[in-house]
Amino acid sequence: MKQLTLTALAHIALLGSIVTPVQAQNLDSTTLPILFFAQGDSYRALSPWYSLRYQAQLVELQTCSEAACIQSIKFNGLEATNSFDERNYHASFAGQAGGMKKQDTYSQLNLGQYEQGTLYASGNQRRITFTLQVSEQPSSLQFEFSDDYSTSISDDNASLNRISKACKSTCSTTWQAFNIDKDGRYTSAKFLPTQAGGWTVHGSNDAVKLELTTLIGQYQPPNKRHHQEDLSQSSLSLNQDSVIMMQQGELHNQYTFYDTQVHGMGDNHWLMSQDESLMLTDHSANVQSAMRIENLGLQQIISSDIKSESVFVLGVPYEYAKPRPSSRTIISQYPETSTSPMVATQLLELDHALNLLFATTIYLPESELPYATVELHEWGVLVGTGEAAAKSTSHSYVANQSSSAMAGCPMIASGYGYGLLCWKALNNPTLTYTPANSAMIPVTVVDNTTPTLMNQLEDNQHGIIFKDGSNPVDPGGSWTHPDNIATSKEDLALAIAMYHYRWGSPVAANIVYPVGSPSQPVMFREVEYQAANSSNLPHNVCNHFAASSGYPEYQAADACMTQTGFGLFSLMSLTFDRWQGGNYYPNLNVGGQDNSWFPWFTNFVGDPPVTDPFQAQASKEMAARIKHYNANYGRLIQDTYLNGQLFSQGTVAGYYQTHL
Repeated sequence: MKQLTLTALAHIALLGSIVTPVQAQNLDSTTLPILFFAQGDSYRALSPWYSLRYQAQLVELQTCSEAACIQSIKFNGLEATNSFDERNYHASFAGQAGGMKKQDTYSQLNLGQYEQGTLYASGNQRRITFTLQVSEQPSSLQFEFSDDYSTSISDDNASLNRISKACKSTCSTTWQAFNIDKDGRYTSAKFLPTQAGGWTVHGSNDAVKLELTTLIGQYQPPNKRHHQEDLSQSSLSLNQDSVIMMQQGELHNQYTFYDTQVHGMGDNHWLMSQDESLMLTDHSANVQSAMRIENLGLQQIISSDIKSESVFVLGVPYEYAKPRPSSRTIISQYPETSTSPMVATQLLELDHALNLLFATTIYLPESELPYATVELHEWGVLVGTGEAAAKSTSHSYVANQSSSAMAGCPMIASGYGYGLLCWKALNNPTLTYTPANSAMIPVTVVDNTTPTLMNQLEDNQHGIIFKDGSNPVDPGGSWTHPDNIATSKEDLALAIAMYHYRWGSPVAANIVYPVGSPSQPVMFREVEYQAANSSNLPHNVCNHFAASSGYPEYQAADACMTQTGFGLFSLMSLTFDRWQGGNYYPNLNVGGQDNSWFPWFTNFVGDPPVTDPFQAQASKEMAARIKHYNANYGRLIQDTYLNGQLFSQGTVAGYYQTHL
């Protein structure tokens, strides 16, 4: 009877771990406003991505960890004005738990006054923006750099790229300028060099704002996050410090903890460590209880789960720690493919005074420890990584062209150029396609010059390509390139899915397939993903890939939903067409988890209708958010512990991420 009861318990626990629902919420804290504060006779702003200091018309912007990585921007001719407006006040606190001090911080810093308007700084956790609020026309913004960075200007004069050779890490920023009219429409502004070595940006006649801006670094999800009804909480690391951001509707509070690590968040509490003690605080950082970490027998804290009456902490114990096993069912979960050494960890159950109730030893692969989570369920506790799935659902992202229709397109020896041009003709029934002067059609490597050539071909500069009846026409659209970057097949697949879903456009890229063969340009027709449920599929994680308006990270934050728990998906397969040796080979397929192929060159081309200056960048930002949930599909090991003893070991189907 005892054996039957234990088996039933293990079976219930296994089922619970499989069918646990996942709810998606928008928790993108990177777009919360950057906050400015006074510090002596200067003004500061700090985020995990950059720091800013302003004094006497000079801005110092540090975007890398090295001290040499500081850009200096001088705005000349500013008249002093009130630095802050109470309408931009946001509450923030700094210090250590139990001794936080309120700071006067604001989401906008007024830099000074010109004859044409007021210049102010604002932004979010990754973007800094200098805005001239235009009150008088004509308007312009003049500035100069006074640092050791090198500056290059784009061919269209729409952006400045700045690189510091003194930085050990890759440290570059791209500055852009925009006119904004009264309806909120953005148009690119041009950078013009001055004789004194500075730069001028002229405002348009209808501009109410003129903005100089840069987006800094790469998107990274929060270290910890928690969502409760309309209250969102997230924590990020700032060197040795931690920042907790709370957002409830339009309210935004920020807590900066010095020399502190945040381990968990709950409905009413935070769990953090400082000065070698583990602390449970309320949401105002008042200490409710504290315990020396060594008294808990831990040398490292990995993860936690805070509940109304107890706190669960997963950590690495000292060798001499003695377990006091819990009577709860505990399942540890990790990928079957893991070859990392198994490490003894302890799952502690504490009361809210942080007194130790139980300590159960469980084993996890060393490579999974930094990513392991703790989740309390009705049946017991799930510890580890991955997402078990009793069944999966899939979705195919397909470009709106058929292989039979494409087979009628004129072909040449090798390449994709005809395919892309013919696809455009096939999707506009008024057009006929006449590939005159075929030697000019791109047939080889996908590179930064190819989209320009495709645009020239559309404009009929190399012969009559498109006709409406007997009349030459330009079908419009733009073959984009600078932001279409894929550094792995997973990134490329996401981009393909996004293009297919949003615009129905094919995507061309160079790949090496099969392994060892020369690189060949191909046109991707379909990409298929699977997930435990439909809400975890890429187009649902990012709201049908539908960008709104404004700067790209705001578009991505608005479109993308960040999973509150596991919400993994897996690339199943990609289907592509190839032109080779004068022959057309449609519907070739490669498995998503097949590592024998890879993108040979990172740029790819597609043809979305360009209606917004930030559309391509927004796609890149969305892909940056989605890719953190890209996983493999396979088997997960589940070890079941009862009363502190390993009771059984089994495998289940599920999703897991590869950690090196």
